[in-house]
Amino acid sequence: MKLKSLSYSIIRFYHLFRKHILHRDVQMFISPITVKHIERYRLAASFISPGSRVLDAACGSGYGSAFLKDCEYVGIDLDGSVLQYARQNYSGVFEQLPIHEVGKLAKFDAIISFETLEHLDNPTGGMSALLSCLKPGGSLILSFPLNHPDDIYHKTVFTPDGVDELFVECFGSRTFERRDFFQSGILIDDLRQKLSETQEGTLTVLLQEIED
Repeated sequence: MKLKSLSYSIIRFYHLFRKHILHRDVQMFISPITVKHIERYRLAASFISPGSRVLDAACGSGYGSAFLKDCEYVGIDLDGSVLQYARQNYSGVFEQLPIHEVGKLAKFDAIISFETLEHLDNPTGGMSALLSCLKPGGSLILSFPLNHPDDIYHKTVFTPDGVDELFVECFGSRTFERRDFFQSGILIDDLRQKLSETQEGTLTVLLQEIED
């Protein structure tokens, strides 16, 4: 009886620990950055037609493919370890490839790239490379951290004007209809929140090419 009572106490303690400690830990430490990325993928999926050939540039661990499961999904990244995880856990094609070599792939109906260009030595070259593999009439969904100084990982600090200048420099004769969506830099906020010119946050841009 004592052994049975001890076993019951251990099991009861385990369940209480899991409920009140582990669950609370998850709630306390959920990453707002991950939630924001998920919201961007949800936004992208709402604008991309099923069956489209989609490039996800800097796809990371590949979870974005879950929101585009009805598309022909191709993800590229520089990190081989996260690509291995992506191949094991998600459907789609995952390639270890830098953005400036994306022209090696066939053209795409839509291109996604979230918070990527600020990491490049030459964001203009990266943007031009993405445009070069976009089919006529295709769409781009890009995100940029705004007014976010990061001397360790970011090579460019984008402002709203800086994003505008990048587009003017890269679009050439191509014309795009543009829609902007904002997120503040603090915790989890609505995707459509408007930011001031100097406020830190994230700009997500939907670009749909207009054909003559």
